[in-house]
Amino acid sequence: MAGKADSGSARLRTGHLGLMQLVGQSFSIGPLIDIALFLSIVAALAGAIGPLAVTLAAVGMVAFSLVMAFYASETGGAGAMGDYMARAWGQTAGTGALGIYVLSLLFSGAAGFGIVVGELISRFSVLYFGVDFPWWSGALLVCGAAWWLNVRGASLATKVQLVIVAVSVIPFLLTAAAAVIHAGPANTWSVFSWSNPHRGDLFAALLFCILLFGGFETVSSLAEEARAPRRAIPIALVGTVVGSASLLVFCSYAGTIYYGPEHVAKSWGDALDGFAVMGGELLGPWAAFWIRLALLVDFSATCIGFTVAALRGIYSLARAGYLPGWLAVTNSRGAPSNAAMLVLGCAFSVVLAGLFIPSGDRFQTLFVAATAQGLLLVLVYTGLAVGAVRLMVISKAAQPWWRWIVFPLATVVPGLALYGSFVPFPALPERIGLYTAIAALALVAMWLWVIRSRQTPRVAPE
Repeated sequence: MAGKADSGSARLRTGHLGLMQLVGQSFSIGPLIDIALFLSIVAALAGAIGPLAVTLAAVGMVAFSLVMAFYASETGGAGAMGDYMARAWGQTAGTGALGIYVLSLLFSGAAGFGIVVGELISRFSVLYFGVDFPWWSGALLVCGAAWWLNVRGASLATKVQLVIVAVSVIPFLLTAAAAVIHAGPANTWSVFSWSNPHRGDLFAALLFCILLFGGFETVSSLAEEARAPRRAIPIALVGTVVGSASLLVFCSYAGTIYYGPEHVAKSWGDALDGFAVMGGELLGPWAAFWIRLALLVDFSATCIGFTVAALRGIYSLARAGYLPGWLAVTNSRGAPSNAAMLVLGCAFSVVLAGLFIPSGDRFQTLFVAATAQGLLLVLVYTGLAVGAVRLMVISKAAQPWWRWIVFPLATVVPGLALYGSFVPFPALPERIGLYTAIAALALVAMWLWVIRSRQTPRVAPE
């Protein structure tokens, strides 16, 4: 967002991030975690047509990535999501959207996933090494690592993310390929057909599948630090969604065929780490180990990536005068170091709160945080998608014909996800996340009211 004044003692380091580093930022958030943990939920909801649900969501999200590329090709800075919304709906909407977006990042990997990461590290250490590693120590380690990498600058953070993703994706691809080969004549296109007799609730699964793609847009926050951002960021946005979509569809199909269309809702749906189990049975224990390890390191990469975007959103708001000026200070590496300390404090507070949660319920915090993040994120997505259509309608310049098809299609995706956030009304613990998101929206509304009241000129009495 354009600032009123530069409150910081330095600026973000410009022009030092290449295309592959941008891809590392965008691709590191989500797809491997989705395969390892969340495709089983898709299977439980959709049954045999889980691959169809993932495919339909993928088509919609590719359309939405083109909307994001439309904005990124002409607008955007460290607070890119606010810049995009401001272009479509005005400055107040842009400021509010960026505030909502930053909170969504804090509810997710920048802070909210800390308890789950620690719990996964503890379970992994017990399973493979027989060591009861305290969950909170693993959580603090990941939060500290995300902070350290971010204060050393986006270049190092994105390089680490790229390496993690490149290595971690290997066992997922090998396992999916082995499942397809193992199935032999059992391979079928029927899992992409509505007429499959073992289908589940396609609509409920589709709503969940849309959220599998959340986070790819965080690369937009690196616009000020990228080389040729008006070209590189749109490529990273669209390329990442297309790559993630291909991977998710392939792995969803492989898991459905392996567990069997008639049994997948129960056998894969009830397994927390069914993809790792599949890898172990098809390729050997080493594959299960690699997938579970990849899940841990990808969660770490996700925490790094969400923190990258959160810091730049906070920095942008502070630079514009909407948050305290000290949050716009950058260090000698051009990183928002004070904003990083604030996010680290939020992450540590979440870990501290986790000490008061019963051990059997700690993993449920993932669904609470994801529900809160999901509602806030789809609100921003909806505003951007509808705003892109509005900009086309009021523009005097000729628009490519395909935009009149793709952009309206892109509004359907977040609209469905927004509807699905309330219908059916979520049960516990997801309901807690929904109430938390609503409270966050009220907080942003109060913050905007304070900003507007400060900006409104006072009329002197006569």
